[in-house]
Amino acid sequence: MSYDLYFTKPRITREQFTAYFRARRNCKLSGKQCMCQNQDAGVYFAIDYNEPNGAETDSVDSTASLSLNYYRPHIFGLEAAAEIAAFIDHFGFSIHDPQLEGMADGPFSREGFLKGWNYGNEFAYSAMLRSDNPPQRVWTLPGARLEAVWKWNHDKFRVQDSFGEDRFVPRVFFMIVAGRLVSVAVWPDAISELVPDVDYLLIGRDELAPKAFFGPRKKDQILLPFDQFKPALEPYATAEYSLGAYELPAPKAPEELRKQVRALKPTGIAGEGITVDHVLNEEIVAKFKRG
Repeated sequence: MSYDLYFTKPRITREQFTAYFRARRNCKLSGKQCMCQNQDAGVYFAIDYNEPNGAETDSVDSTASLSLNYYRPHIFGLEAAAEIAAFIDHFGFSIHDPQLEGMADGPFSREGFLKGWNYGNEFAYSAMLRSDNPPQRVWTLPGARLEAVWKWNHDKFRVQDSFGEDRFVPRVFFMIVAGRLVSVAVWPDAISELVPDVDYLLIGRDELAPKAFFGPRKKDQILLPFDQFKPALEPYATAEYSLGAYELPAPKAPEELRKQVRALKPTGIAGEGITVDHVLNEEIVAKFKRG
């Protein structure tokens, strides 16, 4: 199941299509298809070039078409809306939107697109969760939390660019730890970083690795509950971002933080990564999940 949007007039050439997406960040071309994938945010969708007057022409007379899978967190629509708007603005496209609650034959608007996308996405949740063979386990987060994490990751490139090389901006990702979905960010060697308020910090220690009385340092990684280190970070708290964050001094974090990281004991906590497309909206799942 997917949301399908058609870009109709004017017709552009395949060369124009290719040149446009080749210059777009997060877009990768393969033949007549462009896969738009924000690696930081974990969101993806496809835009296909449709050849004119041929066997491969879509049932709708269009120069290109979008396919955005349903049964996804709502942030997929937020990510796609900006890319679609830029594509339409660049070429001046008209659109055809056949979805229920869609925009029909335009004009395109972010609000109209999200209305149709969210309606179809919610229908897909219903179909999956109320089917005869529903998924045994569904991972969810509240929509507001999903959106805050998405926005952090979506803005990561811009924020990193504003800091330069002195301060690192990590991506927030998800893991399953002890049967629970959690948010995680890396903080290697207590470097100068914009540390997001997440559930766990993944701290790799190389320079700050513990050293035995005899022998070299032994590199390790610690998955540390954020709350255990939060008091030490509080002096650097900032509310300027979509997530609570701690802006450590640059170009080097305070020695007191480095000492605390060096003194950490292994937690023995392990987790397994999970991709964003498998983290659904808690509120929508609650509407349709049986039992």
